[in-house]
Amino acid sequence: MTIIKRLKAASGLAALLSLFAAVQVAHATGTTAGTSISNTATVTYNVGGVNQAPITSAPTSFLVDNKIDLTVSEVGGAATVVSPGQTAAVVTFTVSNTGNSPEGYQLQASNQANGTTLFGRNDNIDFAPLSVFVDSNANGTYDAGVDNVANINTLAKDATVTVFVVVNIPNGAANAQVANVRLQARAATPGSNGATLETETAGGDTAGVDVVFADAGRDATETADDQYFVQSAAIAITKSSAVVSDPFNGTTQPKAIPGAVMEYTVSIANTGLASAGGVSVTDTLNANLTFVQGAYAGATDVEVQIGATTTRYIAESGADTNGDGVTRTGQTLTVNPTAPISVGAGQTAIVRFRATIN
Repeated sequence: MTIIKRLKAASGLAALLSLFAAVQVAHATGTTAGTSISNTATVTYNVGGVNQAPITSAPTSFLVDNKIDLTVSEVGGAATVVSPGQTAAVVTFTVSNTGNSPEGYQLQASNQANGTTLFGRNDNIDFAPLSVFVDSNANGTYDAGVDNVANINTLAKDATVTVFVVVNIPNGAANAQVANVRLQARAATPGSNGATLETETAGGDTAGVDVVFADAGRDATETADDQYFVQSAAIAITKSSAVVSDPFNGTTQPKAIPGAVMEYTVSIANTGLASAGGVSVTDTLNANLTFVQGAYAGATDVEVQIGATTTRYIAESGADTNGDGVTRTGQTLTVNPTAPISVGAGQTAIVRFRATIN
C-alpha cells in the first residue's frame, strides 16, 4: 500500500471514529443547547518502518441546537371533588422541560366542550374565570397570595414545576355536575415570562443555535386535562300527619276531632353525593293547634331520628334554657340542635312532634 493510500485510510478511519464518539456522547447525555463541540483528527504513520511525526487536522466545531420538548401531566389521577359555593377550588398539573435547554412557558387554562369524557364522566358545565398559578415556593400546594405568577419564566432542562388551575365554584352548582378543564403550555423564550413564544428554525442547519420542536405534536405545545366534580346534598322534604288519639276513641281508630292529638312527621331525604350538615327545621303551627309538651319518652317534646338513632329534645317556650337549640316562639317551633343534625348521602332524617286540635 502506498503512503498516500495509508494516509487516506487512516484519516478516514480516525474521522469516522471521532464522529461516532461525538454522536454517542450527545445522545447519551442530552447535551445542553449552545454547547460548542470541537473535534480534531490525528494520523500516525511510518515510512520504511520508521515512525513519522503525527499529523493533526485543524479542529472542526459546531454548536448543539435547541431541542424543545415538554410534557404536561395531570396530578392525582382523579377528579377534584368540590361543593357549591367553594372558593379557590384547585386542580393540579405538572409541566416538565424534557428538552436540552432552559425554557419559558406560556400557560393557559380552558373549559372543555360539553360531552368530553374524563374519569368516566361527561362534561356538562363550565366554570369561569379559570386562573393559572405557578407553584412559586415548590411545596405542591396552592397558596393564595403566594403563588401569583401566571406563566413559567424559566425552567431548567430536566426540571419539573407544579401548576395550579383555580376557580370559584358557583353557589348554584348542582350535584354531580362535571367541568373538565385543560392546561396548555407553549414554549417561550426564557426570561420572557411566557410573552415571547419560541419559533422553530426554518431551512437547513445554520452555524448558530437552531430551534427544533421535538414534542409529540412538533408544535412546542402540550396539554393535559383534569376535572371538577360537584358533590352536593340534594334535599327533599315531605311532611305528613297522623291522628294519635282522640277524647272518645282513645288510640283505637281515632279521628281528627277537637281534642285529638296529631303527630306531625317531617322527612328530610338526602339523595345527593355529599352530607348535608347543620340541618334545621322551622314549623309554624296553625292557630287551631296547641303544641303538646312531654309527648315522648323522658318528658321530651321533639324526636329526631336518623337511621337507628333517635335523639329527643325539650322545646321550651321563649328562652332556650337547656341550651339544646330547640325552642318555641308563639306557634313557631324551631329545631336547630346545638349538636347539628347531619344527613349523610342516601340518608333520611325524621323529625316528629305533636299538637292537639283546639
